Amino acid sequence: MSLTLTEFIKVLKNEIQLSREIKQGLIANKILYLAGLYNRDLQRSEEWQERERRRRLQSISIGEVVEVAEKFGIRYLIVKTFKLFPYVPDDIDILLLDFNQRDLLIKELLQRGYFIRKVGTPEITLRKVANNTYVDLDIHHKMAAGNYVYYDSEILWRNRRKMHLNDYEVYTTSQQDECILTIAHALMKEFEILLSDFLQVYLCVKLNYMDTRYLAVVGHRRTFELFSHKIKYILSNEIALPYRLHVWEAVDIYLHNVRQRIKKDQMKVLIELISSLESKGLAKIFTIRI
Repeated sequence: MSLTLTEFIKVLKNEIQLSREIKQGLIANKILYLAGLYNRDLQRSEEWQERERRRRLQSISIGEVVEVAEKFGIRYLIVKTFKLFPYVPDDIDILLLDFNQRDLLIKELLQRGYFIRKVGTPEITLRKVANNTYVDLDIHHKMAAGNYVYYDSEILWRNRRKMHLNDYEVYTTSQQDECILTIAHALMKEFEILLSDFLQVYLCVKLNYMDTRYLAVVGHRRTFELFSHKIKYILSNEIALPYRLHVWEAVDIYLHNVRQRIKKDQMKVLIELISSLESKGLAKIFTIRI
């Protein structure tokens, strides 16, 4: 299901009927929790209340990850999780800076009631069920679409910031890196733009967290340009989101990013691309619009 920005604003103002289609559009765009903070009818729904329970459990789980990381001296970052607006993600993304620490972290979390739900190419997903909801932890050792690395983990680590969550100090990405990571993940991995992506980037730019000169450093100047162009097009034409990319737009972004990365990574970049095409990443590509 899809949703326009105008419909979203009407939900916030309680000016639209909360049909099943509207709720599904909010869910698809990952903004149902935010909308419920303004719309009391939505807040009374089971869908919103489940996300409130999930939000609380996610907060507890992040604390558990921090405890394990501090116990063993594991370098980690919580990524794609803390937005500039109230947000409940589908899962908590944890980036480990050293691959050989992954089994240690997983073993300790399994002892705390988690179980392995899924093993993917760049991540392993752990799940815990409690309080009539669940929390998923996606444990990554690289920021990648399939095997293709679209953001340098060491750059994220160097620019990290520390934030307070309950009684814990949590390492997460800088506001600027998080903004660009949102764009790169949307266009290079998911091949679609959500309203939550738009809100995050809009607030990032409005709060002056974005230095456009930095885009060249991380290889995402073209990614940001396309995202900005598509948002203007979507808003001016009242197009509903999620918005799927055209195949040539995805190819353009990848070519630009490859040209930037190949200057220092050389053959490694081509190997990543080929192995990604041979994996399930190819199936994802076929979902892009012609």
